[in-house]
Amino acid sequence: MITVVFAQKGQNIPIVTQQMLGQMSEEHTKILAEEHKKELDKAIEETRVRPIKQVGNHLKDQIQVEKISENGMPGYGVGNIAVLNQKAPWWAWINFGRAFSGRTSPPVDEGSFTGTPIPNAGAFRSGLWQHKKQADGGRMYTLVPNKDIQPHNYIEKALGVMVSKAKSLLKF
Repeated sequence: MITVVFAQKGQNIPIVTQQMLGQMSEEHTKILAEEHKKELDKAIEETRVRPIKQVGNHLKDQIQVEKISENGMPGYGVGNIAVLNQKAPWWAWINFGRAFSGRTSPPVDEGSFTGTPIPNAGAFRSGLWQHKKQADGGRMYTLVPNKDIQPHNYIEKALGVMVSKAKSLLKF
């Protein structure tokens, strides 16, 4: 590949080249980060087991593309771990199938159901469970999970696709 660099008279060509490469690198990183976000969203939706809840924080909404700078080099990152830990602390559990503590089954939980006086399996699937909250006139129940959470591996699925997409996105 032959590359031509235009510089004004008196400019240092290696410096101009480095600046140009830095700008291209940042643009390429942004393109890849935005595409990675799309692939993460897709992988999360494809591995969803339960219906999306109507209110509250949703995992895919907490994963964002952010401009970052490391060692003075600008770039873009996808999924700020500090934000995920605060707004979607279940992210690792769903991806890896275990909590940070190493536990694979969810904890016992107390709560109630909304919209149905008698709970059944459909009430869970419909997202009617209210954690630590008593429904109007309803009763509190103890939820004892009997199945481990299976790993969804959405991070790995998105990365696997990105490896093959990188060349076509960056026009190599």
